Amino acid sequence: MPIASMKELKEREELKDKMTGDHHAGDDGDVPKEALEMPVDGERLPTDFHGIYHEKQIGALCAVHALNNLVQARWFDEVGLAEVARDLDRREAALLSSPVADHESQNVRGDGFFSVQVILQALQRAGLACGQLGSTANRERGDAGYILNRREHWFALRRIGDRHWFDLNSMAKTPQEMSPAHVDLFLQAHFEKGYSVFAVRGAFPSHRLERDAGALAAAVAACASSGAAPASSSTKPATQAFS
Repeated sequence: MPIASMKELKEREELKDKMTGDHHAGDDGDVPKEALEMPVDGERLPTDFHGIYHEKQIGALCAVHALNNLVQARWFDEVGLAEVARDLDRREAALLSSPVADHESQNVRGDGFFSVQVILQALQRAGLACGQLGSTANRERGDAGYILNRREHWFALRRIGDRHWFDLNSMAKTPQEMSPAHVDLFLQAHFEKGYSVFAVRGAFPSHRLERDAGALAAAVAACASSGAAPASSSTKPATQAFS
């Protein structure tokens, strides 16, 4: 195991402080303290933050926001995910040899919440593989994105460039940048809090900040100056556990 530099050790200590601070206390998990005091308004706040795409919370559409923040574009919406859910409902009803109307959907609710299977199927249709991680040891060097889920809340982590990761929780007003050293500790802390962590692998769309080092550096600096706190069956798609 390589010896950590003093800078990496300092980053790890800072992250430990953040993970045990007020904005991570209690049962609210990854809802930032500022969001509890003054909820974000996803209908009014912009999605562009210095070149980083960041949707904020609207209703119970955190799954939609997590997917779009992950791919850094508006690829998904509630209408498309609802169609995925209806397709899963139809296949489940066919297996049970009964009409869809006889069964309450387990894949979508009226308030916009979608099941895990809808999320995995939607990513699969977009050409991205999604598998649940058993631990941080199952991370791969080339990983560029994760989605996390607990108690019906979804949010995304996305790498832009070689070494900049961003927490894109829709409950926060701005992204939070973290180094690769932070990511292991961040994920481990969320495993311990009961989160499910999924690695999303495949061909992500290219990001313009990866072609403009100056703009990426400016985005990282803007995250730091913002003081953003991290939020913190055959009918099912064929996914594997990355373990």
